[in-house]
Amino acid sequence: MSIKKFNKDFEVHYYEINKFREATPVTLLNYLEEAATSHSSFVGYDMDKLKSDGIGWVLNRWVLNIERYPYWNESIVVETWPSSFERFYATREFYIKDSSGIVIGKATSLWIFINLEKRKPIRIPENFGEVYGVNFLKAVTEPYREIRILGEPEVRKEFAVRQLDIDTNDHVNNSKYVEWMLEAIPEKVYNSYMMSSLEIEYKKETRYGEKIISNCKDIIENEAFPEYIHSVQGKDDKGELAVARTLWKKRI
Repeated sequence: MSIKKFNKDFEVHYYEINKFREATPVTLLNYLEEAATSHSSFVGYDMDKLKSDGIGWVLNRWVLNIERYPYWNESIVVETWPSSFERFYATREFYIKDSSGIVIGKATSLWIFINLEKRKPIRIPENFGEVYGVNFLKAVTEPYREIRILGEPEVRKEFAVRQLDIDTNDHVNNSKYVEWMLEAIPEKVYNSYMMSSLEIEYKKETRYGEKIISNCKDIIENEAFPEYIHSVQGKDDKGELAVARTLWKKRI
């Protein structure tokens, strides 16, 4: 069975950076998803092929750990590979490397294989392991943790789902949930710290025109490494759409 990894090059553009001239966390997640999509296209399962077959992948979890964020005009490489295919779940790993080959970020992700019409999980074809290649190496070795929402949030922000938030599966793109969550981070933290770790679980879909609420709560009072719990909820009693945990470290 092949263990080859798939590489995709990126250059950080001006419209992808923050005021520190760094790629944002959402930018990096978009790079990772683009690399995964490109890998799928490379092995013969591009978006058109998947859609014509009535099948697709839905992201269930991200775990992202960042040593540093790449800067404006910096060239990086995203290296990705599947580490397992099990029934209707697949796990995909990522390294983010600078131009010297140094790993500046790591991520793991869990994807569900679905029937697009019924929006329900289906068994992954047996040949996918051979088609994509499986490497049992884990980029992030820690197991997924349960994310529990603790008490009343300290910050609540309301958003409306825009047309620009909708992806090719006709629901909100996964990176938009992270944007909403980060908007609820206190300004003093956002300006003085960088997000070093993100764990997010997607629970329900939402669509254009719906109202959502982004909740945020500080769970560790640590000046060096503040930690927050997040949830995105449907405003009209639709329950949790996504939950997350973020860890931050002081900027040098």
